[in-house]
Amino acid sequence: MKTIAVVSTAGGTGRTTLTAVLAVLLARRGRQVVALDFDPQNMLGAQLGIDALAATGLSQALLDADTAWHASTWRNADGVLFVPYGAVSAAQGTQCDARLAADPRWLADALAELDLPRDGVVLIDTARYPSQQAEHALRCADLALCVTPPEPAACATLVARLGALRDASAQLRIIVNRLNPARDMQRDVLAMLGAALGEKLPLAQRVHLDVALPESFARGTWLFDDAPHSQASHDLQGLANWLDTWLIEATAPLDRQDGGS
Repeated sequence: MKTIAVVSTAGGTGRTTLTAVLAVLLARRGRQVVALDFDPQNMLGAQLGIDALAATGLSQALLDADTAWHASTWRNADGVLFVPYGAVSAAQGTQCDARLAADPRWLADALAELDLPRDGVVLIDTARYPSQQAEHALRCADLALCVTPPEPAACATLVARLGALRDASAQLRIIVNRLNPARDMQRDVLAMLGAALGEKLPLAQRVHLDVALPESFARGTWLFDDAPHSQASHDLQGLANWLDTWLIEATAPLDRQDGGS
């Protein structure tokens, strides 16, 4: 299996929504997908269509070593296996962070227990970087997707954290989310971001703004089902295709090795 961490350096980037969308689109492409909520905000389940915020999840395993981390799981209508973070108080959140700081391999050891096929994938929605949750996810990930809107504050934060993200990630790609080409400021910010990233770290994909996305979420549907020909739907399908191709290429060396043995 391969692990993909979805991170951001600012709040409100659409990271959790994008994680849910990619989990569903990859599942519809025939992959076994685990969506793991590693953010104390505990919102990924709502994006995946789970009716109520999960009261228990990963956090309970962090608070109690005798609790299995996968004790609370759900499978959504598209077949995505969802592992929630669980509800925590402020004091419990501090305890979870302390546990993660004391055991840098906690998440890696947890994921090692998964019995996914080689072409399966784990998508991890993390707390905003830097955080203990994001650091753990980046250490485990074969690929890190850093989501940012083309806004000055968000991009400035990303550029300031870029060196640390590169050092922490096996492979890093930047996803520009909620792009509105009609806004001159966004075009300027995008040009400055591209210059800061340089040729060694190209922008992997761009997802255009679509005001229908939250409306679809409120109805319990997906934008790419409601409006499959919209630009945002095209962008999301393109990003899923890009990830699917990356997964094929990432497992191809193992296939060739098996074929020659």
